[in-house]
Amino acid sequence: MTLQRRLIVATILLAVTILVAGLTILGAQRHYAIAALDQKLTDLAKNPRAVLALSARADNRPGLTDAFGDVYVGRLTANGRLITVLAPTSDPDLVPRLRTGDTLTTAVGRATVAGQAARVRVVAIPLAGGGRAVIAEPTTAADAATARLARALLIAAAAIALVLGLILWWVARLGLRPIEQMTVTADAIAAGDTILRVPPGPPGTEAARLGTALNAMLDATRAGEERMRRFVADASHELRTPLTTLRGYSGLHASDPEVADAMRRINAESTRMSGLVDDLLTLTSLDAPRLNVAPVDLVALLGDVAADLQVASPERTVQVEAPPRLVIEGDADRLHQAVMALATNAIRHTPPHTRITLRAVATSSDGAARIEVADTGPGIAAAHLPHLFDRFYRADPGRSGIRGSGLGLAIVAAIATAHGGSYAVHSAPGSGSTFTIDLPGRAAA
Repeated sequence: MTLQRRLIVATILLAVTILVAGLTILGAQRHYAIAALDQKLTDLAKNPRAVLALSARADNRPGLTDAFGDVYVGRLTANGRLITVLAPTSDPDLVPRLRTGDTLTTAVGRATVAGQAARVRVVAIPLAGGGRAVIAEPTTAADAATARLARALLIAAAAIALVLGLILWWVARLGLRPIEQMTVTADAIAAGDTILRVPPGPPGTEAARLGTALNAMLDATRAGEERMRRFVADASHELRTPLTTLRGYSGLHASDPEVADAMRRINAESTRMSGLVDDLLTLTSLDAPRLNVAPVDLVALLGDVAADLQVASPERTVQVEAPPRLVIEGDADRLHQAVMALATNAIRHTPPHTRITLRAVATSSDGAARIEVADTGPGIAAAHLPHLFDRFYRADPGRSGIRGSGLGLAIVAAIATAHGGSYAVHSAPGSGSTFTIDLPGRAAA
């Protein structure tokens, strides 16, 4: 889980905690207010006859009226008729809703038949002479206190949400957003765009220090790669001359019977080393590519490769599957080199009777295309597939009896990448192999 998602989850949990705490406080306050009403009614219900007697004389004694406050006192007859004895001064029309036969020894909530209050807490205590003494009190004050507390909690929650939102915006702007931009840039660099650099974060933050450190590391890595590239190029150039001389002298003495075998081996190894040096020079030039981009007819290019293969290996069956014409933007020489490398690789590692197919397919209307080199050979084990395009990797040198340099497919990968495209291989033991090069459209090229 990303840091941003963790922050969002933490914020949601905090908001839920605040909501639960607010509801708990609201419920506790409501319970306390109702409990106070119930306790008052319970105290009055201990002597219902006295309450009825005092209530009947309360109208003539203002002190008693004040003592009872908002309490309603009434008498419920046996036939269910409720007679009001004393009504609250603040709600003189109050009448609680009761059913015939109601006996309520503990306070319960009931609706009202008349009056301003919507609900009351009420008890109905049986009387010795029959009927029931009804004592009730409106919950208006408790409802109003609960509403005030709810408004206060709502305002507090809004203020907390505002402060929390400002904190989140501040953290995201100074911390998360620069890191997200660094991640996107790092992905682009990992994909091959090594010129990019991580954008600097806000000054004085950890993101700024991290960006500076990453850029310094990238610069050091690029400088090291550049030094290594120059070293390989210089070493390859320096090796070409002595290797050429060695091949020449070995060829001059190859006819001498006494040293013929030694000279033959020297010539073969120098030839192989010359090919390796040429491949290294090719890879060095492709690491910093300068392509001669121009319209290229892939159909004609595949036809030329097929003709070259037929001359080099007349026993092979080489066929081309392509539309009449397919033009893309690219470097014709490099693409010819890549296709020839794939085809040569197929010839090296498959039996003589294996058929090789060169295909060209348009993949979009903007000029994107795919080149395929397929064979019907023995296939490649799955363990080798992820490493086939690595430099100096040889999947199985013994299966064909030919020892290559391990750079042919690496050159193909470098050419495809230099064109802004991609490369892949699909193979399984016993089902042949298909190597593909996907080239982008004109706009991408």
